[in-house]
Amino acid sequence: MRKTIFIFLSLGTIISCKEKIQNTENKENQQANKSQPIRNDSINVTLKSSDEFSFMKVQMEKFPVLEATNFDTYDESYRKKHPSARVYTQLSNEQAEKLGLQEWLKSSQNISVNYQLSYPGNFKTFVFTYQDGEMELKTVMVTFDNNYKKIDELLVAYDEIAESSRRMESKLSDNKIQVQEYDESSGQLETTSTSYVINKSGKFVIQK
Repeated sequence: MRKTIFIFLSLGTIISCKEKIQNTENKENQQANKSQPIRNDSINVTLKSSDEFSFMKVQMEKFPVLEATNFDTYDESYRKKHPSARVYTQLSNEQAEKLGLQEWLKSSQNISVNYQLSYPGNFKTFVFTYQDGEMELKTVMVTFDNNYKKIDELLVAYDEIAESSRRMESKLSDNKIQVQEYDESSGQLETTSTSYVINKSGKFVIQK
């Protein structure tokens, strides 16, 4: 009888010791996990990108869109008289450089981001307007990847005040971009119409 009691007491002591050791190890592991920062490079990159390009949070336009920006509508005094007119958010030089715009808009001035468009695909589409010298105003659609690296661009509106003989406007829809060019430099109005689509890679492709 004494042996039996001794055996039960020994087993109880052993089990109790094992439980204490396991509890101690669990606490040590929990403390070690708390002391180590959770690292997720993809999340860090996304947060950094989102914060760095927060100035690109502009209005998402609904299709269809008539893009016909010209010197008159781009003028600040015009927008003050027409409160419902399109908003042009001018970019600072630093913001333009972050987007890489200065690399291909060599002689650009007063660059603004106007609105964003929603097309299917792993890219972002924005519309910008800028002055090319003193006499030309250009509006372009630009596609970027998710890190705001430029994929492609397309001129969709144009105005010039040197001779006022050429202009361009576009009708933007979810399945087609219809670009209309008007040229009166010959004394007669000549109209050229070109259709584009955006492929899944964010490239502008002429629609035949």
